[in-house]
Amino acid sequence: MKLGSLSLCLLVLVLGLASCVPKTVIRSTPGPATSTGLPGYRAEDPKKALEKYSRHLQTTKPGDAGRQEAWSKTVGSAVQLGEFDLAERNLQAWKAESRNATASWEWNQANAQLLLARKGQDAYSSYLIDMVGRKDMDWTTREAAGMELVDYFWNKPEYGLAFDALGLVYGAAPDNDAKGALESTALTRAESLSSEELQKVLDGALGADRNAYPWSMVVWAQSMKLLARDKANWAAVWPSLSTIVRTGGLANRDFFAGNLRSLEQQFGTVSQSLVLLLPLSGPYSQVGWKIAKGADTAWRESRAQTAAPAIKLINTESPTFLDELRALEGSPVVGGPLRKEIWEKIRVAGLHRNMRFLTFMPSVEDEGVEAWRFFSSPEDQVRALIRWCERLGVTSYAVLYPQDRFGTAMSQVFQDQARMLGASVPVVRGYEVENPPGWTKAVASVLGASGDKNTMNPEPPFQAVFLPDSLFRVQQLAPLFHYFEETRLIFLGPQLWSQGLPDAKLEMQYFGLTVFPGAWSPDLGSQSAQNLKRGMQEGGGEEPDLWAAIGYDFVRFCALVGGAQSSPDAFNRALAEAATRMPWSIAPMHWDGGKLSQDMFLFQPTQTGMIQADLAKIQQTREMRQIRREERRAQLDEKRKKEAKQ
Repeated sequence: MKLGSLSLCLLVLVLGLASCVPKTVIRSTPGPATSTGLPGYRAEDPKKALEKYSRHLQTTKPGDAGRQEAWSKTVGSAVQLGEFDLAERNLQAWKAESRNATASWEWNQANAQLLLARKGQDAYSSYLIDMVGRKDMDWTTREAAGMELVDYFWNKPEYGLAFDALGLVYGAAPDNDAKGALESTALTRAESLSSEELQKVLDGALGADRNAYPWSMVVWAQSMKLLARDKANWAAVWPSLSTIVRTGGLANRDFFAGNLRSLEQQFGTVSQSLVLLLPLSGPYSQVGWKIAKGADTAWRESRAQTAAPAIKLINTESPTFLDELRALEGSPVVGGPLRKEIWEKIRVAGLHRNMRFLTFMPSVEDEGVEAWRFFSSPEDQVRALIRWCERLGVTSYAVLYPQDRFGTAMSQVFQDQARMLGASVPVVRGYEVENPPGWTKAVASVLGASGDKNTMNPEPPFQAVFLPDSLFRVQQLAPLFHYFEETRLIFLGPQLWSQGLPDAKLEMQYFGLTVFPGAWSPDLGSQSAQNLKRGMQEGGGEEPDLWAAIGYDFVRFCALVGGAQSSPDAFNRALAEAATRMPWSIAPMHWDGGKLSQDMFLFQPTQTGMIQADLAKIQQTREMRQIRREERRAQLDEKRKKEAKQ
């Protein structure tokens, strides 16, 4: 279909909304007053208006025509002139004269405008929000209060807050008639914005359910604009539209479902084919099966809502796994593999060019072109640590690393990321893993410590130390810093620590200032994380972990991506767009040009497991240890003075 005819089709669909909404239309604000205004009133001349309307109130009596309008205009004119006390007196006089004044929208609107002028936006917003929730007022008045707030933010313009306000009104709406009209309002407003403005609104809606009102209307309008721009975007926008119809709970569901069917007839249904390429036998099978069980949880969850595609499992430990991949029809999205050796076999066979692989690996060649990732990178880990430390005012670091492949690589990543983020790393020191007696010398070298207990060590040129080693060895390194009387440093570790933590018997005096990153938290309260936990329990009674969460999010994310697009660029766009709508159970992921970054969580180790890092608690601990450091310095100074006198 040519773009012109497509645009015409979309216009027809949009205009069709007017015929599908309920016949009972709830006004967004009450209609205009029957009076056209007393003689002499001009909106641009509040001083003259105040005189005219005040004279009308003086020359008429309660019950006469035009008094309600006169009260409203005297309050409004006084507000415009900055005569807030006069506006307040007129409001109270209006209230005293009319028993029902405070139940009317006119009185409350005048009061709200006075609050805005006198006390600012917060007081104004709180007043209107309270009105929307009041059950003792009629719906027309409550809705008018909500739409006043919507219009206020829209005109600023702060579109995200305007849609937030629409969501508030929608949540208070008494029936589907009112909700249907609000859906029409939100969609119309969303359609009036550019695609770029809509994306800004969605990017700012952190934690919002994009499949629910009002954000579903923003997503719908944005999807239509993307489709009008290029019909090749159909595979990318279809998952959004389908999910909104299935799970959005809209009063106008039939309308949106009809539009979706019309689009499917024009562009075809989007078929989804998912494959998980996992080690289901051998030494890595435990991890593979955890991912598979998380994926199964997502599949069972989706199947309850729609006809979810079957997920094919391929065992990478089978000698025939390459043949099984070759036999796949179409261009499926493949989750995996986990190991680099398996990925090399796929590349040598040339299969990576026929499918879209979302690998569960920390790095991959030609990312965004011939391969993609669905797993955090070392850069993600380090970036999360440095950005978290920035909030504590930490800008300088030391690196103490084991001279093995992992430690050397992570040390370089840390130095590179620190440089990119404007931090300094003045001290970098390696140690031999096989020579524990030499570790004391390595720590002393990092601190510039002499070992003399009667002398304070020099002030280190850093506030935190990155220790890219196993938690087992760090348990032996950490006490050495305390031996040299340096207790104030923040210890930073890799995600690897989460694996050794369950079996570690930590001496917490050494780990009170310790932080490490992770992509999964067992204590997350998000709806997605709770759904995963419940689904895993129902599917066999297992507790979820990072690997299960990866499988769970992979299946749900691919449902939003909508399939393997024909070109890498189209697939990259689909990944980026789907990520903005994904309700993650793991740390949120983002794609830019097909390259993944993950906003990792930060944790502290404890004797019973890991807890999310508490910035305030760590800051307090650092301050207390700094005080003890100064006390120790004073003790040594006093000791030296006494020795000098002897």
